[in-house]
Amino acid sequence: MNVTELARQLKTTKDELLEKLPKLGFDIGARAIKIDNRLAGRIKEAWAQGARTDRLKAKMDQQAAGLEEKEEKKELQKEINIGDKITVTDFATKLDTEVTHLIGYLMKNGIMATLNEQIDFDTASIIAEDYGFKTIKENDKQESDSKKIEHELRTLKKDIAKSDKGRERPPVVVVMGHVDHGKTSLLDAIRKTNVVEGESGGITQHIGAYQVQEKDRLITFLDTPGHEAFKAMRERGGQVADVAILIVAADDGLKPQTLESINVIQKEGLPFVVAINKIDKPGADVDKVKKELAEINLNPEDWGGKVVCVPISAKNGENIKELLDMVLLVADIEKFTADMDCDSCGVIIESHVDRGEGPVATVLINVGTLRVGDEVVIGDTYGKIKALKDWTGKDVKDATPSTPVKILGLKSSPSVGDILKTEKVDRSKRKKASKKFRLIEIEKSTTDSSSKDSADEESEKKDSKNSLAIVIKADMLGSLEALIEAIKKLETGSAGIDIIKQGLGNITESDLSLAEDAGAVVYGFHVQFSPEAQKMSYSRKVEIQKSKIIYEILEDIEKRMKTLVKTELVEVPQGELLILKVFKDSRAESIVGGRVKGSKITKDAKFRLMRNEEPIDEGAISELQINKKEVDEVKEGVECGLKISGVRGLKEEDILSCYTEEEKEMNS
Repeated sequence: MNVTELARQLKTTKDELLEKLPKLGFDIGARAIKIDNRLAGRIKEAWAQGARTDRLKAKMDQQAAGLEEKEEKKELQKEINIGDKITVTDFATKLDTEVTHLIGYLMKNGIMATLNEQIDFDTASIIAEDYGFKTIKENDKQESDSKKIEHELRTLKKDIAKSDKGRERPPVVVVMGHVDHGKTSLLDAIRKTNVVEGESGGITQHIGAYQVQEKDRLITFLDTPGHEAFKAMRERGGQVADVAILIVAADDGLKPQTLESINVIQKEGLPFVVAINKIDKPGADVDKVKKELAEINLNPEDWGGKVVCVPISAKNGENIKELLDMVLLVADIEKFTADMDCDSCGVIIESHVDRGEGPVATVLINVGTLRVGDEVVIGDTYGKIKALKDWTGKDVKDATPSTPVKILGLKSSPSVGDILKTEKVDRSKRKKASKKFRLIEIEKSTTDSSSKDSADEESEKKDSKNSLAIVIKADMLGSLEALIEAIKKLETGSAGIDIIKQGLGNITESDLSLAEDAGAVVYGFHVQFSPEAQKMSYSRKVEIQKSKIIYEILEDIEKRMKTLVKTELVEVPQGELLILKVFKDSRAESIVGGRVKGSKITKDAKFRLMRNEEPIDEGAISELQINKKEVDEVKEGVECGLKISGVRGLKEEDILSCYTEEEKEMNS
């Protein structure tokens, strides 16, 4: 074959071909004109392999450059703001690590700290540096409204404790723990009423208050929702309670919301009892739960600690009496009292608007006695009590300390966590409250000149990234606040969520009109359509999603957000495999044996075939075996067998450099 013709077939020049042939192992001379056809075939094969190697090198160089660039950006972004002191839980969140891991690391460094203990800035800086973060001291910020409410609640509890006119009152018990660990089932077993079937998906969606009688004594229970989105509602439950029951499933152990609940309990200084539930289920392991508690310095009583653990089965009613006995024992030790003869004072634990009854709220009385006809002030609203209803819906004339009641007669819905006080309402309060009447229906507007600049600024930020517009309606204020907080967490660097309207009550015509104009999705949580909106929904092109389960709303929003987020495939390096034996060599499927080096490798990983530190080809692992048993991963130093595809021509001493590909959000 003519050398010029060979160069043309290889899509190169004659001079470049003659220059590269010696590097490929073919020395035909710098002035060769013709070569043997068989030699030409071998040259073509070697040239193709060389081109593949060049492409792999370029790909690896590009990947390495990308990783280096990402690391540089990462280094620039690894800064965290810390005040003079920070709790261990908050510190773990900033370091993006598990709180149990951080506690263990602190212990290794001689620092014994629990979830809610604080560490100073200097100590935090040293630990943060070990985690690869740079700390920046932030100035103390002004207290937010929620902090003020928190402070007011604590002051109220202290005032009640100091009262020397106190008479014994029922203990207020909060049931806390992870979703689906059986909180509502426990209350169901205690109350002997079927509440679970009335809850959507078996998950408590609102904070509820109930009273039960045990041994001729009343106990008030607060049921706090377990889903992550209801963090604020759990904290409010902790702030108004006297005793906590921490419920943990025996077949599941401690979960993120369990640790969060423990943090609230320790923060509020609540005495608590651990109820280890679901002991009737297969896989239940009470000792495992106790071990996990001990790992975070909560040693069970029968392990020499102070934490009382009661194994129960809420489903079968097993050991429920023993659990209540422990609650009453705590009440006897703590001696909960309150003055019943003074002006009443309490905390709003739920608030919503009822079509027939108007603004209604559930209040837990802390001190004094609330009666029908009393004038009350709650935050920015006020009213005269027209009716009081207990948790069963029965009308009552008065409510004493530790009693939860629904109140009617308010001018507008109060905020959850607000303090109710019995007092005469003066004219200035009436005027102020009237301005706050529309608090329950918040709609963004740019017509207000005072907020025009901030609105424009917000608009500029949103224009720089894709945004999902939504309208959200809920039946209760606590649920709306928690839902909005959860939705905001779904925002990413390149995709935002624009809540153009939020409010309480059913979906209305104005909601649908606004959504249609803005191209927004309407979400309804525990609400229905108004009659006019129902008719309108058939003719308007508006997407409407209604649900009684928070998961469904969040999953739908998350699904829509994924279509807005720009992503890229990023290689995540794994270990290497040194080939010790080749049993089968085929591009469709090869079988080799080898030893893992550097780090673990996993099933379904991809790899580059390396020979003499040069990339030869690429392929994928389809199966891993150790001692003829299929496994998902193989750790460093372990010998194993592999089924691989995509390469051929394997040799002993070749290296498979393994990696996985992950879809990650691109930096905006």
